[in-house]
Formats: sequence, C-alpha cells, structure tokens
Amino acid sequence: MSTRSESIVGFIASLLPLYTSETHDRLLCARSLTDGTLLLPVDEPEADSDQSRVCVRWQGDPSRECEVDGPMLATVALERYVRLHGAGCDEEVLAAELSYMARHFHFKTGSEAYLPELPEPASRLRKAGRVAVKMGQGVLVNIFSKVAGLG
Repeated sequence: MSTRSESIVGFIASLLPLYTSETHDRLLCARSLTDGTLLLPVDEPEADSDQSRVCVRWQGDPSRECEVDGPMLATVALERYVRLHGAGCDEEVLAAELSYMARHFHFKTGSEAYLPELPEPASRLRKAGRVAVKMGQGVLVNIFSKVAGLG
C-alpha cells in the first residue's frame, strides 16, 4: 500500500499534459512538462496523518528543493488541469468539472483539495428546471402575444 504522499504525487503525475510520471531513486515522481519541476513523495512515518508533504525540486534541481503541503500543491495542479481541458467553457462548467476532479482526488488519495469557495455544482434536476423555465418563458410570451393579438 502506498503512502498518502505517494498517492498525491501519483495523482498529479496523471494530469497530462501538465505532468508526466517519472521514476527517480526508485520512487514514482511527477515531472512538470511546463518547467521541469520534479515532485517527489516524502517518507511519512505517520501514514495516517492528514498532513501529507511533497518534495518539490524546482526545475528538477536538488539544490533548490522544499517540502510543501501535498493537497495544496494538488489543488493548484487540479485548477490548471481543469482550465486547460475546459478552454472555452463558461465558469459554471469549469466549477462543476473542478468539483468532480476534487472528489476524484479525494477518492484516489484520501486527501481533500483546498477549494473553500467552490460552489456545489447544480444537480441535474435543477439544470432541467432552468431549461424548463427558459422554455416556459418562450411559451408564455407566445401565449400573451396571441391573447394580445386576439383582444
């Protein structure tokens, strides 16, 4: 079984084309395809800890590395991934996809993405209601137009 840090790095590595997986010192890592930054899992003695750390080697340079909160780093990666794949979509669609990806991240890693202001996506029933209201407005306009034309 992998640690939470390994799960987070593995998840980020799957966010193509922003990241790709790479093996470094026999560890599964994530390499940024935009700037070469390498993300490595951190050995976690307390495997059940909610604080999962990830080692970031800026542009792959071991002399420029730091440890960061894994879920925070994943949140930034998720947002960039959703925006890239949703180019041209409106904010409601992007928010729904980001919500889905955050739930998927939690399912895969057991960690929570940090998205405190993200609204819950509208349910299918609410979306259908919006469509019905829009259609209903057109019907009402037609009815009033006919009534006004008859009177």
